[in-house]
Formats: sequence, C-alpha cells, structure tokens
Amino acid sequence: MRTQIEIIHRHLDEHKYLRQLEGREEAVASFVEDYGWLIRELYCTRICQESAGCPIAAELSSSGDLLSKRVKKK
Repeated sequence: MRTQIEIIHRHLDEHKYLRQLEGREEAVASFVEDYGWLIRELYCTRICQESAGCPIAAELSSSGDLLSKRVKKK
C-alpha cells in the first residue's frame, strides 16, 4: 500500500492537470480508477514476498487479466 500511495502522490498533480480536475479527492479517485489495476499487477506479481502462495498473484501472473473480470462495466 505504501508503494501505491507514493506513486499516486508523485503523479497526482500531473494527473489533475491532464484530466482538468479541481479537487484532490476527485484526482485520487480518478487516478486509482485509471491506473489502480496496473499498480496492483506490478505489486502482486513483482514486489510482494507472499506472491508465490497467493491465488491472486498466480491469476495475475498467468493471465494479466484479473481485474477485467471484476471491474464493474459502466
């Protein structure tokens, strides 16, 4: 989680500017919606030390498509 927060903080102002968003909370929500899946895949498959025995990491490693099955379609 610390890694995700660091990434969001590092890129939030740029994301806010590019998406023409006003508030910080709106920008964080937009960033997570746009890039949360990517951060999760990176963390679960490359960083987490528990990934060898984790079913989520295994599914991400094999398909790279974990979140598309769970994301609500608009």
